[in-house]
Amino acid sequence: MSAINSSSTFAIQLKFSRALSIVRSIPPEMVELQPTVADKLQFYGLYKQAVHGDINISRPSSKQAVEYAKWKAWYKMKGMSPLEAQKLYVDSLIQLLTE
Repeated sequence: MSAINSSSTFAIQLKFSRALSIVRSIPPEMVELQPTVADKLQFYGLYKQAVHGDINISRPSSKQAVEYAKWKAWYKMKGMSPLEAQKLYVDSLIQLLTE
């Protein structure tokens, strides 16, 4: 890996780490900053892809609504590199906070 790629990778990973801290620190009472359910699912899918890579769990029953929605969000990210998922997570957070 070249020095440019390595420093770019480090920058993306650092931004991802900071983005996670921001998302986790949004107080529940700050409703205007809370992501929508769709946004939360997208963040969940991107997070799982960034941290664990391609989905590696069985599809839950659609009767288990929450578990199925989370599975589906992660499944949609299948094939994306963890680094790309980190970058998209950061970009999605920036977009959400600037709306």
